[in-house]
Amino acid sequence: MFDNPQVASVSIPAAEALDWESLHPRYVRRLQAAALIRVAVLTVVAVGAQILVLLSDSEALPTIAFWPLCVLWAAVGLFGVKALAWPAIAVPRCGYAVREKDILYRSGVLWRTVRVVPFSRVQHTRTDSGLLDRRFGLASLTVFPAGAGGHKIPGLGADTAENLRAYVSARIEAEKAEAAGDGS
Repeated sequence: MFDNPQVASVSIPAAEALDWESLHPRYVRRLQAAALIRVAVLTVVAVGAQILVLLSDSEALPTIAFWPLCVLWAAVGLFGVKALAWPAIAVPRCGYAVREKDILYRSGVLWRTVRVVPFSRVQHTRTDSGLLDRRFGLASLTVFPAGAGGHKIPGLGADTAENLRAYVSARIEAEKAEAAGDGS
């Protein structure tokens, strides 16, 4: 007979009680580097627009383009400040925790998100590292639960990501073995 008793809310462990693992410290610099590359591209566009206005034959164009160019340069400056400041604010508030039956990832500054993926639902795992990730010695772990898209944990050290992938893969096999043992 199926039994599903209610659990008292005071006996539920708090998520804050977990020992959250921080993302790799170089992840802040990696995000800043990627954002600064985008700022450099935006700066090239702004310089190109400025040169086109200055070299134009029209005498009215510099007057007409003055405010749009001011807005463009202000956007370059604000985006540059955000590119340097935001990763330093956001990354320390992210983290992951591995428990016996699941893996958790928290993120967000203004809106906090905690994702929990039970190992019994995971079908496979993958580690990824792009060009900048490899430059900074970082990788991401993605777990793919059944019936959902992948859940990514970015900003891990390359060794940590591979160790986690191996651990999760071993836990997947252990969960399958437990499920097979329960079914007989």
